[in-house]
Order: sequence, then structure tokens, then C-alpha cells
Amino acid sequence: MPDSLLQLPVTAPAGLRTRWRDRRRLQRIDRLGAKLARLDAVDALLARTHQRIANGWVQDAWFTTIDEQGVRLHVGTLRAHDGEASERACLVAAVAIEALPASITGPVGQRAVGAMWNVLHGGLPAGDWITPPGVTAARAYDLVRWNDSADRCQSDVLALIDGSRSALGRSADSVRSELASA
Repeated sequence: MPDSLLQLPVTAPAGLRTRWRDRRRLQRIDRLGAKLARLDAVDALLARTHQRIANGWVQDAWFTTIDEQGVRLHVGTLRAHDGEASERACLVAAVAIEALPASITGPVGQRAVGAMWNVLHGGLPAGDWITPPGVTAARAYDLVRWNDSADRCQSDVLALIDGSRSALGRSADSVRSELASA
């Protein structure tokens, strides 16, 4: 056997276990990346909701508009598209309007409602979960009742949104650190 053949490095193809381990690692990275994207989408929605509430907040109505004669109208039926040009909005209407075209029935709106409800009731933000429509509706109704409480003020609503964003930020930071070590 010639000496030149002995000097060539022998590389074995990656074993099956190595390929499976690499595939699982990449799948984990994909899942974490998707989770981070969902958390970021909820945070962005809550940031827009915060801005809408800071510009004008209302109780005992979904939102208010001003008609052609300059009269303020309190709208009691939520048609989120009608509220896009609203002057003021309640908490849930603001989420619905900012989540258009999906409103609170879409995945990001559902997660935003769930995150605020969980923070309001002392739980984790859970901005990554989708709940069944009935659960989202019940949570939205609970947030409407909380918004319309006689002792509630605009700063309370803004504080809930800020607290929810802060909790989502902590969750996102945790996912980022997990992603960095993946």
C-alpha cells in the first residue's frame, strides 16, 4: 500500500444519532423562534393599545366618535372597523381596534386579552397561548367590567397594559436566553 494513502484523513459520515440530535436542536430553535415572534407580536399590539388609551379612554361604551355636528356619540356595539377613527376607546375595544383586521378573535388579540387578564388576576402573562373563543370572550367581558368599574381611571388601565407588557418582556427575555443557549 502506498504511503500517500495512509496520510489521508479518514472522515466517517455523521452517525444517525448525531443527525437526530442536530435535527432536534434545530426544531427546538424553530419552536423558540416562533414563540419569541408570538410574544413580540402581542407586545406590539399592547404598545398600540397603550397609545390609543393614552390618547383617549372611555367607560360604559366601546368607543366614542364625534359626528358631523360635533356631537360626541357613545357607541355601545363593538364593530372594531367603526372604531378605527374613534376619539376614545375602552380597554377591550382598543385591543380589538388595534388588532384589526382580526380583532380579538385572531391569535394575537386572543393572546393580548389573555395576557392582560392573567396579569390582572396575578398570574403569568401567558402571551403565547391561544384559548378557546368562549374563554377569550369571558376574559374580555371580565376586562370590560374591570374597565367600567366606578373607581377605575385611565391611569389604572394604562398601568395594566404596562404591567402586561413588562411580564411579556420577561417571558421574551427568558426565551431569548434559552435560544442563545440552544
